[in-house]
Amino acid sequence: MRKLIAVWLLILCIGTALTGAASCEEPAVDLDLSVLSGTVVYAQIYNMMCDPGSYLGKVIRMAGYYNYFDDTEHGIVYHACIVPDATACCAQGIEFIWAGEHRWPEDYPEAGTGVTVTGRLEIYEEGGRQYLHLVDSEVNWETGEQT
Repeated sequence: MRKLIAVWLLILCIGTALTGAASCEEPAVDLDLSVLSGTVVYAQIYNMMCDPGSYLGKVIRMAGYYNYFDDTEHGIVYHACIVPDATACCAQGIEFIWAGEHRWPEDYPEAGTGVTVTGRLEIYEEGGRQYLHLVDSEVNWETGEQT
């Protein structure tokens, strides 16, 4: 019996230590889409777009592919994490604003690179329309680049 209690205490101590270490390195994530299947993520992002109220201000992590849109007419480059559905016929994505100072295009990954983005969901207005984006985002991609 003592041996069983000692093993449980050891497991509890290790779990507590690992949890503490992880919380020091990463922001608290309210919704982690990076661990879900493509179809579920696609549906979740669609739901966020249709009914953003309950998601605003939440820290969201998602994994997908980096892409951008260079609006040369207005001098704005939009960056996004794109997630295809299971059959890769359709895709949903969320724009992100990378935290810190980063130069376009030197500091960004190539379009199509797998990325994981973690940021706080906010809504903004542009041209009379409302859009969602992740702000204060951390961006990680397959080459190991991080911020």
